[in-house]
Amino acid sequence: MIFDHTLAVFAAELILLLLAGRLLGEGLSRLGQPALFGQLLAGVLLGPSVFGALFPELRHMLFPDSRTLKSMIDGIAQTGILLLLLLTGMETNLALVQRRRRAVISSSLFGIAVPFVCGVALAYALPGDAIPEQQNRLVTALFLGTALSISAVKIVAMVLMEIGAIRRDLGQLILATAILDDTIAWIIIAVISGIAAHGTVDLASIGASLAGTALFLAFAFTIGRRLVAALIVWVNDNLTIEVPVITAILIVMLAMALTTELIGVHTALGAFIAGVLIGQSPILTEHIEGQLRGFIMAFFSPVFFAVAGLGMDLRTLLDPTLALFTLAVVLVASVGKFSGALIGGRLGGLTTRESLALAVGLNGRGSTEVIIATIGLSMGALGNQLYTMIVAMAVITTMAMPPMLRWMMSRVPLGEEEARRLEKEDAEETENLPKMERALVYVDDSPNGRLAARLAGLFAARQKILTTVLEAEAAEERGSEEAAARRHVAEAADATSTLHESKPAGAKRLVTERPPEQEDALEKEIGRGYDIAFVGIDRPIVEAARFDPRLQRLVTEFQGPVAIAVNGAGAAGPADVPLDILLPAAGTQDARLATEIALALADASKGTVTALHVFDPQGDVALLRGRARRLGMSVLVDIHRAGKRAGVPVKGMTATNVKPESEIRRAVRGGQFDLVALGTSLRQGEAKFLGPRTAALLQVLRTPALLIAR
Repeated sequence: MIFDHTLAVFAAELILLLLAGRLLGEGLSRLGQPALFGQLLAGVLLGPSVFGALFPELRHMLFPDSRTLKSMIDGIAQTGILLLLLLTGMETNLALVQRRRRAVISSSLFGIAVPFVCGVALAYALPGDAIPEQQNRLVTALFLGTALSISAVKIVAMVLMEIGAIRRDLGQLILATAILDDTIAWIIIAVISGIAAHGTVDLASIGASLAGTALFLAFAFTIGRRLVAALIVWVNDNLTIEVPVITAILIVMLAMALTTELIGVHTALGAFIAGVLIGQSPILTEHIEGQLRGFIMAFFSPVFFAVAGLGMDLRTLLDPTLALFTLAVVLVASVGKFSGALIGGRLGGLTTRESLALAVGLNGRGSTEVIIATIGLSMGALGNQLYTMIVAMAVITTMAMPPMLRWMMSRVPLGEEEARRLEKEDAEETENLPKMERALVYVDDSPNGRLAARLAGLFAARQKILTTVLEAEAAEERGSEEAAARRHVAEAADATSTLHESKPAGAKRLVTERPPEQEDALEKEIGRGYDIAFVGIDRPIVEAARFDPRLQRLVTEFQGPVAIAVNGAGAAGPADVPLDILLPAAGTQDARLATEIALALADASKGTVTALHVFDPQGDVALLRGRARRLGMSVLVDIHRAGKRAGVPVKGMTATNVKPESEIRRAVRGGQFDLVALGTSLRQGEAKFLGPRTAALLQVLRTPALLIAR
């Protein structure tokens, strides 16, 4: 009986590639190099030049010359390419690319043109035995020119992340230029493939590929963007199987990769654009990225880079002539790319230091060159010797890039606008609102319902998050007032968009409605995953700090904060009236969340915030009184800084009283406030309920209030 050990050998290969790749990646990471270089090195060591030379029989047993095994490993590696590009696309800031498009286009075009011409010229100087077919030297020259001129977007992105520069304006500019490089690369490869297939320049096939690419990009960034966002929301809300959104994301990625393949452009472009669209999806992007990243970086990435290293044979470099040509390839790639990108950066309006850093950053190669070399090898345009030269060039140039880029980036000063943006992003890391992607609005047609709907609309338009409206009354109970709640939310969202000179239509698309026909509609809606709930119902608090039964169900089952509208009868009517908000500032976690929401609402309505901090004379004993007051003042300073970042005028007030609620009432009577924003923690007993101080304050407060409870 003959046993087929293919699966066992395949498992052994994966174990070796993963173990060696991860361990060497860890070692190089500790030396300040990106971990992916360790994964490339693992493949080189397991290849014919080291493992094969020392233990040829053992290597042949573990890596036999089997088409089946090669196809299995290659399938995993190619899937890894697509998934890495998906992640890269999800992290791409296209808004910044649009703002700096002159510098991006100029740097990319010059950065490609100079090394491409030099690479083609070098190919004609290579010895005859390095060219597979003399009659097709043009195709070989074009492949070499392309491999020497393109930056690898995933390598550039990973290096920028590892040196902490990806959030810098210049880091995003380098990444944007690499993205354009990669896009141009696949178009060039499509052209070269047509030349290789027909033996001549086929203008018809080239034109078809270019036209198909343009149509694909136009469709993707118009209709495709909306379809992807709608698909993610629908799958999340309607499917109950495990991780359905991840499956939907993978299908979108594979479908777009297949589309680009069919139009004559490499699948990598489709995977990258899929990542861009998914990254712009209004919900679940962090959730998706977190679940995908771990598995990709632990499995697909090390296998892909190790397989790339396996194809190298360092014995080629023992030949003095070929070693000199390899050095020439490295020099042409480095100097050509550097000088071209430097010229393009200066012509694009960058400073000399910025252009130098850009030129250094674009010398990151690796996976793109390996893919190009692999395609050329499979088509017969490249031989093993030239393949090894190209991969060696990719490894050497990429390993030299991180320390040089780190040094250059440290010498490019932050601009004022960039410093403000980075400060804001750093602050947002600790905030709750930037992480929110969906809001639930549960309201009836009472004054409280209309107040909650208005505030939810302001919040939705300002945060640009999807908002679902669920009316607390069935259709027959609300009579002919169809979709009243949704209309109130949409009107507030439109008013906010108008104030901020955005498109009202975009705001309307943020708001959807669910019919409350089923008895368990609220429970089902909560299960769909929301980050915050706005509630507006008649008499939300009934007695003894207890909630209305409908609200009680929501606060019991909902995992996030619940913003409850109170005293809606006294609220200002029109949606475009500025809100002057009183914010009791205690410095607690609940108060910080209330601060974020109050600032968001004030910014959306072009209103103001007054922060009130009340000192407790009994709690501030003599020894701690000074420290307590400093802490209290620091709370107001933090709110003022947050208001400055949000563009909201903030006024600070202090008072001393053993009963903070008394000072809040006094402040309300003394000021013309449209809303009081209260943050509180719910007490837990048989059911959740309000604390005594909050309950007492709400009993005597007549000003409209938003109670933010969790």
